[in-house]
Amino acid sequence: MSIYARVQGGFVMEIIAPAFDSDGVEVQISDRFTPDIVAMLADVTKENPAPLPGYAAAEANGSWTFGVYVPPAPTATEIVEQNTATMDSLLSQAALSIAPLQDSMDLGIATSAETSLLTAWKQYRVAVNRVDLTAWPAAWPVHP
Repeated sequence: MSIYARVQGGFVMEIIAPAFDSDGVEVQISDRFTPDIVAMLADVTKENPAPLPGYAAAEANGSWTFGVYVPPAPTATEIVEQNTATMDSLLSQAALSIAPLQDSMDLGIATSAETSLLTAWKQYRVAVNRVDLTAWPAAWPVHP
């Protein structure tokens, strides 16, 4: 009973289970798939533990190795870019929450709950602006 992994781009894309004909005889993989597909297959019948889709796969000298994929750490530039995008999104959300509260304050009709919430949102906005954008992961404050 043969089990295969379809490997593409250094990753296990799928596991192909054995197939049997009506007499219970295993159908050879070369009879089931085109040569192009067979060329992308690794026999994982004896692998223990068996690889899963998403695992990293590497071939050297006709032998395969498999392992859980660990993504590379982001670069300093990627960290700043991602944190800046998160900060922009959080500041936009804060602005949308602050605007109607600030309007009620400006009009002199704010309730005590609105006044407290406005203060909390402004404190949150200041805290978001103070987050270290070079840190990974960044310590984002919790919104009110």
